[in-house]
Amino acid sequence: MTALAEAVHFEVTDLAAAVRLTRLLAQTWIVSLRERGEVNLVSAALRNDPGELGVLLRTAESWVEEESLCMIRFQVDGREYVLQAGEADWQSAPHAAQIAQNG
Repeated sequence: MTALAEAVHFEVTDLAAAVRLTRLLAQTWIVSLRERGEVNLVSAALRNDPGELGVLLRTAESWVEEESLCMIRFQVDGREYVLQAGEADWQSAPHAAQIAQNG
């Protein structure tokens, strides 16, 4: 972790999923949830522990797999990355029901 990495910001499109991630991360980190246009931003503040970033990302990775999201974007040190885990469950995607009704 560099001196610049004070927080990690995760982009989650579904508000309910963002709330679940916020609650999970809040068990260990100071976390905030903000709406930013069509995406919700879950931010977790990092402390000075050098291994903390890895623990946070592994926690988020497990959550992505459990939620069947396949991937989410996150930002650290001003750079954007994609965290991938598991496979997408398109039947449980937030907009799947709406698409099925309109399709």
